[in-house]
Amino acid sequence: MTGINFVMNDKGEKTALLIDLAQLKQEGRTETDVMDFIEDLEDILAVELSQHDNDYSNWDDAKKRLRSKGIID
Repeated sequence: MTGINFVMNDKGEKTALLIDLAQLKQEGRTETDVMDFIEDLEDILAVELSQHDNDYSNWDDAKKRLRSKGIID
């Protein structure tokens, strides 16, 4: 979608997002179009961030931690 630009660092990693509201309005984009994009972006971020979450690597490890804390038997 034009009007949405990613800022890259020197390693080529996306580090920020710029939303040009004037350009989106000029192109006839609706609030729904932008909100749909943001919801998709939220989903992508959740997946990316959870891939690096080692707290719940597998069910057996999670059960061991819960047992050690006395939460389950």
